[in-house]
Amino acid sequence: MQLLWAIVQAEDADLLVERLVAQGFRLTRINSVGTFLARGNATILMGVADEQIEQALAVLRATCRTRRAFVNALPQVETASISLAAPMPLEVLVGGAVVFAFPVQRFLRLRGGAAPPSADEQYPLAAAAGDASQLTEGGTAVNMVLAILQNEDADLVAGGLLAAGYRLTRLNTAGGFLRRGNVTLLVGVEAQKVDDVLGIIQANCRLREEARPLQAGMPMYSATVFVLDAARFVHV
Repeated sequence: MQLLWAIVQAEDADLLVERLVAQGFRLTRINSVGTFLARGNATILMGVADEQIEQALAVLRATCRTRRAFVNALPQVETASISLAAPMPLEVLVGGAVVFAFPVQRFLRLRGGAAPPSADEQYPLAAAAGDASQLTEGGTAVNMVLAILQNEDADLVAGGLLAAGYRLTRLNTAGGFLRRGNVTLLVGVEAQKVDDVLGIIQANCRLREEARPLQAGMPMYSATVFVLDAARFVHV
């Protein structure tokens, strides 16, 4: 399994999400901003089985198109005595999508409470390939835990992790299927403490067993978690 991280133009995002969901992909959407044009875009996260990578990329290629945009070649410079106007805008070609693929070491779907996970898949080959390089400055293996949670559980999970001494980053995101707001937590953690982090997430999510929507039979999980290899971790 791999985690695809796709940065697409805002104009393409809605149609892309619709097409990916129609083909059975589950995804999370983050509204973001590019620094070059300072324009809004969207970042799409989705876990994809190795054999479905090309299918997902085909949807991206078919949906995300290039566009022409205009930028100033130089910013306007002003001083107390002089103002230098920027030259004529420069036409550039932007789009369609920038895609990163990250090998997944472990993938879980948690139902919350004391219930066992609905899925707990491990990929030892991906982990073995990264063991030699995923080190901190002190030589300890590090993973990135990316957890997608329901809004109502996010504060409890974040509080539990912080109380246990883990640092995290919180992103307000949205699910692609139900288009509901959710929360994505990023936790950098030493490899031997991953199970402790997963236990905290599980214990602080409420139990969910229902399907939603019922007519589609789509199960609603308390948390979807990816454990990723970290090639290097440096605290500066």
